[in-house]
Formats: sequence, C-alpha cells, structure tokens
Amino acid sequence: MSLAPRVEVKVGPYFDILEVAMAEQNIELAETMLSRISPYFHLLDDEHKDYYHGCQYAIEENIVHCFAGDEDAYDEPTEYDEWQSYNSDC
Repeated sequence: MSLAPRVEVKVGPYFDILEVAMAEQNIELAETMLSRISPYFHLLDDEHKDYYHGCQYAIEENIVHCFAGDEDAYDEPTEYDEWQSYNSDC
C-alpha cells in the first residue's frame, strides 16, 4: 500500500525523518515527528499506521533499541559453520 500523492507530500518527509530518528534512537526527534504526523493519521494507509503505532509503542515501553539500524546483525551460516556443528551421534 502506498499513500495518496497529496498525503505523501505532507507526511512522507516526516516518516523519513522518523525512521532515521528511530534507527539512531533519537527519542526527542521521533516524538516530534509523531506529533507532526498525528493530524494526518486518519489519512494514512494500514502500513503507515502500523509503523506509527510501532514507534509510539517502542517509545512508551523504552524499547527503541529494537529499531536500531544494525542490518548486519545476522550472518548467514557458511558450509564450514554447518560442518563444524555436525553431530555424528544424530
């Protein structure tokens, strides 16, 4: 889903800034962006509403670190790793 063009113009940049603020764990900026988005909440699609609520919940429950931008946190196991974890008793 995507936002209507006239809504995208108004809140698109706010969501971009909100995403960066959450990744950097900048709670003040994230709260500011949430407050700027809130007047347009009724115009948002489901995806943006879910993200809005997720950010709001993370701030309230002090779990903003879950949004941290560490995208390399998962390393795909290699064949060597699988070979090392092989258990011959299985």
